[in-house]
Amino acid sequence: MQIASSEVLDRCLSKTPEGVFAGRLRREFELSPALSEAIVELATECLREEVPRAPGRLVFYCASRKARHGVPLTDQMKVRVELTYAGGHDDVAVLHAQGSAKLRQLRVLRLTEEAYGQGGLLTQEDLSYLLHVSTRTIRNDVQALMADGNTVHTRGYDHDIGRGVSHKTRIVDLYLSGFTYNEMVLKTRHSARAIRRYVRTFGRMLLLIEKGITNSPALSRVLRQSDRLTQEYLSLYEQNLEDGAWPSAYEELVDQLRALDPEEKKESPGGGVDEAD
Repeated sequence: MQIASSEVLDRCLSKTPEGVFAGRLRREFELSPALSEAIVELATECLREEVPRAPGRLVFYCASRKARHGVPLTDQMKVRVELTYAGGHDDVAVLHAQGSAKLRQLRVLRLTEEAYGQGGLLTQEDLSYLLHVSTRTIRNDVQALMADGNTVHTRGYDHDIGRGVSHKTRIVDLYLSGFTYNEMVLKTRHSARAIRRYVRTFGRMLLLIEKGITNSPALSRVLRQSDRLTQEYLSLYEQNLEDGAWPSAYEELVDQLRALDPEEKKESPGGGVDEAD
């Protein structure tokens, strides 16, 4: 790995909690850099305390999605984001089935998407620091992910790709398009177990829609997911309707779920409830 230049190190330091605090002291109170750093050191000594977090989670400061390009990152607005560094069983499954490079690429996808969802954008330098590899490796990872159709929200690429959809929505779209689980594993870097979970959640949404629940907040509450993801699922759902009717992929998916849970009921067009086939 190449040794980072002083300019790169300064940018990294500006995104630590201490760097964000010092930057605000300079901008908002017009304090000198030396005085700002002295105040930060005193505040850190007096006020810092460790906050317990879920295993595999960490707090990071990165550039805001509202930050303008062309302005030094040290002077940009930063946001605090919570990221999942270690994804438990799914990460271990990817490591064993696909290797360390694919696991790193999965983490690139997850970290960038989580930061984006909280109003931030990670840079390739951020990812290099978080994943302990060179920026060249991260750049190659991003290019490989994008070549397979994945959306990677980094500060350098985001203005070119726009919002895009989450990896969960893309996985469901691949499933509906007829891709096999093995093909989806290779294209998305996710474990087969994770892919099945995302597909089944979409199937549960179909069952809820069948029962007349179409309101996005209500669906989000029942499915225990973000409203943004539910809206993506609803958009995908509508895109695949064939003249208002369900395609065969929808019917096959809900039939699979009913086979797993015979207690599932099917809402009849007249509003009554019929036993599942």
